[in-house]
Amino acid sequence: MKNPIDEIEHFLSFDNTRDSSSYEERVGTPDELSAVMGRITMNFQYLENRIEKIITEQFLDLEKDIGMILTAELSFKNKVNLFASLFYKINTPRRFNLVKDYELEHFKLLIKAVYRCEELRNTILHSNISKNWKSKEIIRTKTTAKSKKGLSVVNEVVDIPYLFDVSDYMNQVEFNLRDSFDL
Repeated sequence: MKNPIDEIEHFLSFDNTRDSSSYEERVGTPDELSAVMGRITMNFQYLENRIEKIITEQFLDLEKDIGMILTAELSFKNKVNLFASLFYKINTPRRFNLVKDYELEHFKLLIKAVYRCEELRNTILHSNISKNWKSKEIIRTKTTAKSKKGLSVVNEVVDIPYLFDVSDYMNQVEFNLRDSFDL
């Protein structure tokens, strides 16, 4: 007789649950909600990678491996803080492709947009997203329990166009960073 713990361990091991089936073979044709949630995740990652690249390649001119060592363990907030601090230190007129005579204002708007992207990503991905497949309604539910307010449950109806807007906004901000700093 097998040890029940061995059976549970086998069942709970990721390596033992691997399957080479495609997405469609597993769950059917991809749906819009899954696709747009993936786009939000990926576009935020592209944004984060762009910030890392600007820090390591444009600002510090580091070898790729050294740049990865510098940024690999930094939180997103710390990457943005490093990005901004380096900009303030090395910024000289017309060094970057920012609006002439408004470089600092342009940069501050970029930082504000980067933080807005993080806020939108966190709002969506750190919530429970559910879809009523009959009514097609998508509900975002965020539950928190804080010392100042106690239990709070926020339910919000969202739709696919809004989620695509979030994804596209992240892409737009990443493009603006690339255009402003990849000379």
